[in-house]
Amino acid sequence: MEIKKIIFFICSFLLLNGCLQSTAMVGPSISIAGGGSIYQTSLSYGAGKVFEEETGMTTTEFIITTLDNQNEKNKIEKKKLNNDLYKLVKNNLEKTRKQNELIILVKSNLEKTKRKLIINSDTD
Repeated sequence: MEIKKIIFFICSFLLLNGCLQSTAMVGPSISIAGGGSIYQTSLSYGAGKVFEEETGMTTTEFIITTLDNQNEKNKIEKKKLNNDLYKLVKNNLEKTRKQNELIILVKSNLEKTKRKLIINSDTD
């Protein structure tokens, strides 16, 4: 007899596993049995139903959606920050190249002027 009960419960569990989530009163009845407070269970169940009617989602779905949206915002902000950093480094690199070119030009002109002065001083 014991084995028949175990097999019955296992089969029932497997067959009714998909029905468990759609059964509205299973959660509150489990809470009453576990917590013992019908007032707390009723309030929790009622608040969950009101929340579901207002948002169209259960609290778990709402939290998951909110976290996913936050993660997407963080990814977008990170991409924007990386893009801004890239532009800043690129602009600074270009400025440094221009300054180096100017320094090389000034050194070249200084050498030319120095040679001219040396040549002019030798001829005098």
